[in-house]
Amino acid sequence: MSDAAPIGDGIFQIPVPITDNPLGHTLVYAMESPGGLILVDAGWDDDNAWAGLTSGLEAIGHTVKDVEGVVLTHFHPDHTGLCGRVREASGAWIAMHESDHEMFAHMSTSHDPEWLEYQKANMTRAGAAPADLEAFEKSAAGKPPTGPDSAPDRVLVDDELIALTGRGLRAVYTPGHTPGHICFYLEDADVMFTGDHVLQKTTPHVGNFVYPLEERDALAEFMDSLRRVQTMNITRGLGAHGIPIDDVAGRAGELIEHHEERLDHLHKAFGDDQITVWQVAERMKWYKPWADISPMGKGMALSEAAAHLRHLVARDLVAQVPDSEPAVFARR
Repeated sequence: MSDAAPIGDGIFQIPVPITDNPLGHTLVYAMESPGGLILVDAGWDDDNAWAGLTSGLEAIGHTVKDVEGVVLTHFHPDHTGLCGRVREASGAWIAMHESDHEMFAHMSTSHDPEWLEYQKANMTRAGAAPADLEAFEKSAAGKPPTGPDSAPDRVLVDDELIALTGRGLRAVYTPGHTPGHICFYLEDADVMFTGDHVLQKTTPHVGNFVYPLEERDALAEFMDSLRRVQTMNITRGLGAHGIPIDDVAGRAGELIEHHEERLDHLHKAFGDDQITVWQVAERMKWYKPWADISPMGKGMALSEAAAHLRHLVARDLVAQVPDSEPAVFARR
């Protein structure tokens, strides 16, 4: 039996399972549109998730064939994975911000030897040891988390209005968690679908799996996006994971404060040492000891570490040591 249910304001919530993942599920939201239903995100790509989505749609009096379109908060596989199956079943369009289209293409690339060598070279530049590279290679074996058949076929832009039945859903560009993350504002109900930008209990990681450093300052983008959401005075936030957010502005402020404290701690943690991105990640505080984090978890942690390091560089508080290989950084 599905846990899908109406949650007020003409919104239906459908928990779509993420197999063998501590997050448990992605919360997909459905609303009636002139052509059937609009979904906010789609869920992970496997049979268990597909059964959760289709049974959830049936529980709210619809089928997957009723889906007119899917608007995506960002490219990560627990949000985009089922798009291909939805489109095949219903002919739905799939829309995402242009800055995440390229990221999706990289994510869905075949895990062939060339891909693996590229990833290992990046990790080596970040300072990974041979044992870490071996653990990553074992964890990365197999197909990517979703394939090109789930690729979006429409581009969303900031402030775009998606037509619902008698109302609209407005795109709010909130880069940071990913380059193209978007929240969606249901104006008549003063509800925002926050994706992974603001979550009530979880702190979203920032940045992407690019080492040693991205050109963009993802953390600065993220905090600017949090400030943008703060100014909108949203009554209710609905994230892709966890419970509803009853004070979006307050929670955004907590996330900004968390990252400012994290930056301060990291800057102090350098001491007088010259350290790699990998060592930066090791010195940051995580929910469990670094040695106990899985290879996939370390990849996410490295993204977060690189984003914080990049922001310290932008603030001129840390600098890369010239001609170092792998790249090492020191506090100014």
